Parts: sequence; C-alpha cells; structure tokens
Amino acid sequence: MPTVSSRALFTVYLVIFLDMFNFGIVFPLLPSIAEHFGASATEVGSLATAFSVAQVVCTPLLGKASDRCGRRPVLLLAVFGTMASAALTGYAWSFPVLLIARSVNGACGGTSGIANAYIADVTTVEEKRVYMSYLSAANSLGIIFGPAVGGVLSHLGFSIACYVSASMSGLNFLVALAFLTESRAARPQARETSAPLRSSTDGVGPSSSGGNDSQQHRASIPCTAYLLYGSGFLFMLGFAAFESVTGYFLLDTYFNGDANKSGQFYGMIFVIAGVSMFVMAVFVYKPCLRVFGEKCTVLIGGIIRTSGYVGMALAPTPLYFGIAVVMQVSGGNLILPTTSSMLTTMCSKEIYGKALGYQQAAQAISRIFAPVMFGALYDRED
Repeated sequence: MPTVSSRALFTVYLVIFLDMFNFGIVFPLLPSIAEHFGASATEVGSLATAFSVAQVVCTPLLGKASDRCGRRPVLLLAVFGTMASAALTGYAWSFPVLLIARSVNGACGGTSGIANAYIADVTTVEEKRVYMSYLSAANSLGIIFGPAVGGVLSHLGFSIACYVSASMSGLNFLVALAFLTESRAARPQARETSAPLRSSTDGVGPSSSGGNDSQQHRASIPCTAYLLYGSGFLFMLGFAAFESVTGYFLLDTYFNGDANKSGQFYGMIFVIAGVSMFVMAVFVYKPCLRVFGEKCTVLIGGIIRTSGYVGMALAPTPLYFGIAVVMQVSGGNLILPTTSSMLTTMCSKEIYGKALGYQQAAQAISRIFAPVMFGALYDRED
C-alpha cells in the first residue's frame, strides 16, 4: 500500500484533473475571446503556442525544484499559479495580458511529471504502474469536463468560465494545503528499489556520504531514458496533430462545410475520447499489465493506437471515425503510464522529478510544432 494517506493521493489526482480542466475549458471560449479582443486566427493560435512554450521551459525547472525542495511545496506553488492565471485570463483587459495569463498557466501546468514522481515516491515497483494509470484517468476526466463546462458557460462570456475555473483551483489549493503530505519524507528505506545512483564523473554507485544535494549532483539520467523522451515526443506529436486538424478534416470530409454539425460532432468525439481513456485507466490497464507485462503492454498499445490512426484516415462515415478515435486513445492509455513507470525504474529516486519533468517537456515541445506542421500539411494536401 502507498505510504501516504488516500486523501493525499486524491489531492494529487485532483491537481492533474484541474490542470487538464483549465487547459480544456478555453477551447469552447476561443470564438468569444476572438470576438471580445478582435483577435485574428493567428493571434488566437498564439495562445496555445504561448502555453506550450512556457510549459517546455518551466516543467524541467519544476521537476528539479521538487527533487531539491520536495513535491508538496512545488505542487502548492503550481496550483496557486494555475488559480492566478485563470483569474487573470478572466480579468484580462487586453490581448497581451491574456497572452501573459496563458503563459503563466502553461508555466504552472507542468505538474504531470511531479505527480508521477510523487506516486513513484510512495509506491513499490509493482504498485506504481497502476497508481500512475489513475493519473491518466484523472487527466481523461479533465478532457471530458473542461470543454463541457466551457461550452455551457460560454454564453455568459469567457470571463465567467475563467472565474469558475479559478475558484475550482482555489478550492484545490486549500485541499492540498490541508491534506497533501510530503512524499519524499514518507518513503521508507525498504521501498527504495530503483536504479542505483549514476555518477556523471566517476562511474556508478551510491554516495556513502553527503546529503540529498550531493546525491542529486551525482545522479544523472541514463542514456536509455532519452529513448523514452523521444517516444514521448512522438506520442504527443500524433495526439497534437489529431487536436490540430481533426476539426477541419471532419468539416471537409463528413459534413460538407456545415460548421455547426461538425463542431457538435467534434465536441462529442472529445467526450468519447475522455470516457474511453477513463475506462482503460481504471478497468483495463491493471489486468492487461498483469497478464502481458510492461513491454508487451506497450507493444499492444502501440498496435491498437496505430490501427486507430489508420482507421481515422480511412473511415467512410463519422461512426467509423468515432470507433477509430476510441482505438487511438485506448492504445495510448496503455503506453503512457507504462513508459512513465519504466522511466522511474531506470532513474535514481533522487532525480524522479527531473527525469519525469523532462518527459513532460518533450511532450509539450510537440504541441508547439504540431499545429504548424500538420496544419500546413493538411492545407497542402486538401
């Protein structure tokens, strides 16, 4: 069993849920934002770019800070920053201020790596894969409810939706302040089953003297971890491409330019995707891992995900397209928590935050390039 209370674990899952909630609530508000500020499509697109750039820059820094100062203070700082950014988004009096607010949101939204590190701190090798999959479940719920709440509140103006988001983050901050305990202090010696410390200067082996800072200095990320970072980049590049061009693909392929029907189906697709991710994380992942093991689970997930992408391209009707989307996201939910677990197995516990922060940063980089790359490719082939 984890070495922290269930309330502490719930708080970590709540942080991840609200990160994705705050990210997703903006999508239905984009037309209102464009109208309110008189922003062009390029300017509106720059909001997503600013979010991703800030996340790429700050996520590794947050991860390193959590290794040095502890997971709890860094998560509290990130939640407070998310609350402030949501409030500033609603209060923004000009587009540059809005751009700053979204940048702050991206900078403080890099909590996935820290949350994974928190789980790895308080669980055994056998437990952490399953508990990390629950982070994917929390993430999927944010995908479901963020755009849904944004859509419901959009007729009241984008400011109201942002204030609701800020209020939820404020509540999350109070919950974290009350129930979130420090994971690294809670981790007993018996659970420290990760890879030995690696020295960047004099071979391998743990230091027999010195404090936590000297251990962090000696520990380094192994070369094999960078293969996982590359896979994480490619993983999110595919999903970011899906986010970027699916709306145009549906409009052109199935709905003959009917933006209303296309938009409704697009929203429904994200709800279906979120539900599928939740089901996979809660009910399917654990039995699959028990039967097939880590490597085969990743392989099965890759086959299912690839089949989903191919099916989306070849789908003759919206129904078949929806089925292919379910395959794509379901396969992804077998891959991501497993690779995060593998990363903590090959790295020292002293640098969990740094290692997992780099993983999230690699994924965020893909969100910067995907809209430009695949948007241009779609326009060229259309």
